Amino acid sequence: MKVTIYGGVGFLPKEKNFEGFIHNIICALCRQHVSDSFVFLSCGNELSLPGNGLFVSVPVPFFARPVSNIWCNHKVISVIKKNGADILISLNGCLLPTRIHQILIISDATDIKTIKAAARYLRSGKRCSIVTSSVFMKEKLVKETVPEPAVFILPQAPGLMYQPVDWERREAVKNKYTDGREYFLMPVLSTPHHHIIATLKAFSQFKKWQQSNMQLILWGNLLHDKRIQDLLQTYKYRDDIKLIGNTLNDAGYADVLASCMTMICLPGVDETGVILAEALQCGTPVIAAKTEALAKTGGDAVLYYNPADIIKELAANMMNLYKDEKLRHTLVSKGREQVLPLNEAIAMERLWNYIQQVVTT
Repeated sequence: MKVTIYGGVGFLPKEKNFEGFIHNIICALCRQHVSDSFVFLSCGNELSLPGNGLFVSVPVPFFARPVSNIWCNHKVISVIKKNGADILISLNGCLLPTRIHQILIISDATDIKTIKAAARYLRSGKRCSIVTSSVFMKEKLVKETVPEPAVFILPQAPGLMYQPVDWERREAVKNKYTDGREYFLMPVLSTPHHHIIATLKAFSQFKKWQQSNMQLILWGNLLHDKRIQDLLQTYKYRDDIKLIGNTLNDAGYADVLASCMTMICLPGVDETGVILAEALQCGTPVIAAKTEALAKTGGDAVLYYNPADIIKELAANMMNLYKDEKLRHTLVSKGREQVLPLNEAIAMERLWNYIQQVVTT
């Protein structure tokens, strides 16, 4: 079987997003299924692939940059005709006018214009299916008149770097980031500003209730966010707040996640549950917003709070986990069991079986 993978102009995708997760799985499938061939088409950086993998560059000339997507799509069709393909997997949800079956990878970040285009394409009777990461996204697609049988859910698994750490490593991480003190960790990506403010208020409430030297690390690209900087200037416990400006793909983040007392997952940060799953795989207790995606991923291994009452409920959960060591151990044990089905090996097998199914039907 010949599998063609198209990443579009933005290739390669970032590891943290769903497209990057699928890309990594396909690369692993390429190494595993040596009797099949995999052709990676990209306008970006070249990949290092095994013998059955072929990287084909589709460069965009300077004059075509204003219409780079159109240019790439046209060139990709030419490459597919030249090399042949049994199936085309589009990592950026881009539909191409080709007769072979297409699998569109659609994440929670996919824009509505792309979704509507996919719905029209499917309604026209052309051979196409969609792989997405959550029930939430499938319901959104069906609402936009995408036929339900055409949507396949493949939950995103946490990466292998997310593992528990030993006592010595924990102490080294704490010494590096918080002068040896325990800390809560809060990932912040495109987090709404008011949720960050509410969390800081909840942390203030916790500090009032429990006079301790607990720290709070905000991990994300906030070092140059003037609103956060201005807010912390007048924040009473600003000396107990640490801003780390690295991305969630950084290997250091995995160590910080595995070494914290608790990870706090805010609304809007994790629509698919993968950030939460990474924490559970690390053996880290989690306090999360009660959303459908997070509740499905976390089950009863997570403490939840109502986003509408974030300050009171989040502060109470912080206090409970700080004081109750037995509760922390219980959540860690439940968390490891909860994420056992979410691993890359299972995801690889499911995706490969699905690819074979759509090729043969």
